[in-house]
Amino acid sequence: MSRAPLALTATVLLSLAATAAGDGVAVATDGDPARQAAARAAATLPAVPSGARPGPDVLYAAAPAAPQLENRDRRFRAQPLLVSGQEAYVRGEYLYQDHLFDDYGSDTDGQGGSSLSERAGDITYPTDAARYGGNAADLLEFRIVPERDRVSYRFTLNTLLQEDSTILTVAFDTDRNAGTGTATLPRDPGARFPGTDEVLTVWGTGAEHASFAPGGEVRRTTNVDVRTDLEANQLTVTVPRGVSNPTRTWRATLATGLFDRATGGWLRPQAVADADTPGGAGPVDLAPNGILNLGFRLDEPVTGANTPPDTAQAPVLTRDEPTRYARDIDFAALAARRDRTTVPTTGTTIRIFPSRLQLGEGRDLDGGFPQYRGQLQPYSLYVPSGYRPGKRAGFTLALHSLGQQHWQYNGSAGIQQIGEARGNVVATSLSRGPDGWYQHEAEYDVFEMWNDVARHFSLDPDRTAISGYSMGGYATYRLGTLYPDLFGRAFSTVGPPGDGIWVPPAPPTGGIETLSNLWLENARNLPYLNVAAGLDELVPIVGPRAQNLGAPEVGIRGFEQLGYRYRFAVVPAAEHFTLALRSYDVPMATQFLGESRVDRNPHHVSFGYVPAADDAALGLVHDHAYWVSGVRPASLAAGAGSGGTAPAKALVDAFSHGFGRGDAPSAPGVGGGVVGGVLPYTEVNRSWGPEPRMPVANRLDLRLTNVGSASIDLARARLAPERQLTIATSADRDGTVRLAGHFPGGTRVLRDGRPVTVTVDRAGLVLPVAAGEHIYTVQRGR
Repeated sequence: MSRAPLALTATVLLSLAATAAGDGVAVATDGDPARQAAARAAATLPAVPSGARPGPDVLYAAAPAAPQLENRDRRFRAQPLLVSGQEAYVRGEYLYQDHLFDDYGSDTDGQGGSSLSERAGDITYPTDAARYGGNAADLLEFRIVPERDRVSYRFTLNTLLQEDSTILTVAFDTDRNAGTGTATLPRDPGARFPGTDEVLTVWGTGAEHASFAPGGEVRRTTNVDVRTDLEANQLTVTVPRGVSNPTRTWRATLATGLFDRATGGWLRPQAVADADTPGGAGPVDLAPNGILNLGFRLDEPVTGANTPPDTAQAPVLTRDEPTRYARDIDFAALAARRDRTTVPTTGTTIRIFPSRLQLGEGRDLDGGFPQYRGQLQPYSLYVPSGYRPGKRAGFTLALHSLGQQHWQYNGSAGIQQIGEARGNVVATSLSRGPDGWYQHEAEYDVFEMWNDVARHFSLDPDRTAISGYSMGGYATYRLGTLYPDLFGRAFSTVGPPGDGIWVPPAPPTGGIETLSNLWLENARNLPYLNVAAGLDELVPIVGPRAQNLGAPEVGIRGFEQLGYRYRFAVVPAAEHFTLALRSYDVPMATQFLGESRVDRNPHHVSFGYVPAADDAALGLVHDHAYWVSGVRPASLAAGAGSGGTAPAKALVDAFSHGFGRGDAPSAPGVGGGVVGGVLPYTEVNRSWGPEPRMPVANRLDLRLTNVGSASIDLARARLAPERQLTIATSADRDGTVRLAGHFPGGTRVLRDGRPVTVTVDRAGLVLPVAAGEHIYTVQRGR
């Protein structure tokens, strides 16, 4: 897990322009960074020659405008780092990137952050959401640009709903002597800043600079210019050299809090928040200071095991020691325009991307979903030590559990097994909160994250896997089967097959429409490894057993009844959290996932479409996979299913003879081994033998259940529209199938030897499929 900092010359920085610390550090160049990133994404995202692209449209969408990331003032030119807890010097500009959603202040109860907490600090926001948004002191970025006659400072916040909601200060120790200057700031947040010789304080509608004599008395206070951009959440302050003239190395401490309109200072927390006062004062700290967020935290242990991004910040604030995070600012390096950065090239980082969704700013204080609303969203990324820019790496999604965050797997044995050991880049989305169940905005976030990774790193889209624990295991079932042509392998640990608890024959507690078993046929070409805990108190094993081994007595088919490739491993002595506490140690995952080669065009496609699983408003319509697309049910009436009824479903089973391959024979098996270092497991599995060869023929076999319409991409199915084409159908009702391809003029169609009327256009031929079993012959015109 290398985290060696990258020291770059200007020449190297230029050559790695616009990669935002992925394939290099983003800088202003004569090239267009956005265009370069878009080109990289196009080259490293899935691509098909025709038909529907795998996955949702957002996976391929252009980068959105993001005012907080823009340089609207021409004094600032460097592209943002977008890697939290890092800094860089770029062509005379200093920039520090802070963590998102880390503005929780002091650890007032002395408990720190638990393994299921998003925070270590305990300060809560005032209840006036229109003013504070539950996030107004969340520092995003800090910049400095020295010029001949002035020094410009820019503070960017994650949330800024009103100009004067937030107060920020930069305290400078200009002589590195804690005994000179002052320890108490003029606008006192309630914590000491020993050695402060100069201080810049900003509150949106005003800013002032103060300097101090060696004895601590105020030498001079000067109002300085501040410009606040509410759209970009940026406050830009200009300090003339005649007021402050930083040279050489000055030590700086950066702190943020909430502005007290009555006193012009900092709001201090009380026990319980009200509309205008933060809460959270507790038994360990009855009178916490008003600082909610500190900058320059380059040592937050976010790369370690499951730690919130304020883990190191909270105890420092509890002890009223903000200068513990003082940072040397090298003004001489800025004047010389020397370039350097702390951004690592490999290992674990927390990255930031701009979302295309406009959900408002801040956090939902009532615990609703989406909990994290802002346009900028974080995710964890592991880059293996052998990664080299330009050489494509495999990509694995590792999706987090219920109650967890994107940092869940950081530093774990599991990441080493599925990432480092396989040379894979591994990404974990926040998905807008701890409990989105990878539906709606939470599902959307996964693909926005993937899009962002592809913009900054060289991925091989044909080597992609999906994995996750608990709720992330559900995501592995759900997203793997809704988008099977995106992945080569799937690995679920203690994952429920539906949202919540599923004890068949009852529906899942989150709703029958969430049950991935309804469309399990889609996994025909996607092998699964599913690890379950025999004593699981949160995911009763009866659900995973039904998903894998089936429950025919209640009408449920699993991987076993479908004859698909799967491995179902049960750890009898484990409960739900056992493998999490053992660092997600599942050694067999490395070999099982392997290269995770995606079969984009298999000869046999089974695809079930359940519209109730969609969110059409977000563009999440799961109606296509491989060379089958545009699937629509003939009837939207509910049908029989687990619990009595199931949402409407259309099922297409399509077999192309154009590949000259038959279905592989399926064989059952058993096995066993050890996970978590010492825990034995037993395994039931099914594997496929070699696919038998068969004569290549221009023939398509279709079995259609409740299909109103569907489309077949003939080219990807290796079928030729310019030659006589045979289509054998078995349908439970009338419908239509579009055969996408270029048919020659005069094409005619016979059904069981008799002519039928069809529509032929530039997009293909629309075949009217009658209920029952029929043979259609598409003939060239004579």
